[in-house]
Amino acid sequence: MAVVSRLSATIGYNVASVLLGVGIGVRVGGLPIGVTAWVAAGYAVATMLAKLQASVADAIHDRAADATNPGKNVIAAAVVTLGVRRAWALLAGYLVAALALYAAVAVVAGTWVLLAGVAVIVFGFTYSYPPRFKERGVWNHVVTTGADAGLLVLPIAALVGGRLTPSIVLAVGVVACYSFGYHVIHQAADVYFDRQAGISTFATAIGVDTTVAVAAVATGAATGFAFALGYVLAAVVLGCLTAFYVDLFYSIQRVDPETASRELTDRFSIAWVATLANGALAAAVWRRVLGYPVVDALLA
Repeated sequence: MAVVSRLSATIGYNVASVLLGVGIGVRVGGLPIGVTAWVAAGYAVATMLAKLQASVADAIHDRAADATNPGKNVIAAAVVTLGVRRAWALLAGYLVAALALYAAVAVVAGTWVLLAGVAVIVFGFTYSYPPRFKERGVWNHVVTTGADAGLLVLPIAALVGGRLTPSIVLAVGVVACYSFGYHVIHQAADVYFDRQAGISTFATAIGVDTTVAVAAVATGAATGFAFALGYVLAAVVLGCLTAFYVDLFYSIQRVDPETASRELTDRFSIAWVATLANGALAAAVWRRVLGYPVVDALLA
């Protein structure tokens, strides 16, 4: 169940995203207390459950293709071990629990919460199933980035802050840039195996090296925006990630697609990259919130 749900790859960076959203909201409205805290927590848990159902849907649909991919064959094996019917039951359980929590939060915070929750669920499921955004070019990454930045970090920040402000939107814009980057490079590692399975994606269309270049540009933009907003710690970490992507780009030049895909599979992990990026921005935001003199002195 844990492997089919991809807990090891998703829990860390989603928890970091929640901490980031709370920190951005606290900068606007102060520390959440009482109902506000429970509302934000309910939305966060519901969204994480909705994302888990999306992971299960992808594992079920792509199990044949994943079985031939050394980076994902453990997921296909887990679906076989669990059984397809039990995997569907797990998906349904996540979906029902997420909807119940969204509805409970919506009673207090407004109908928009339920609408946002339904969007997370629908986009998560249709990532793998028709209209299958996974095979609709750049829309794939618009959906995944939107789920990370626009349907998790943004709503939590707005719920905690009590309103939507330009500072919230700008911070979420940074998240959107680097999130787009790690999603496209994650897909680049599957190019060879997706082509073998007849799966057409954004990365299979433009190639492994060009996809890595796109990720580097997006993360470089996030670096600049973070620095401009005064999030120096985040800018340093994101700058290092950009350099890592550039190094990956040059390491896969003049190699065949299979070697390039295996190189990315060996060197890139969305679990640690996404957790690092979200965690760095969360730390930068919370440094502003807490204002520890010692930390300020160290980062000066």
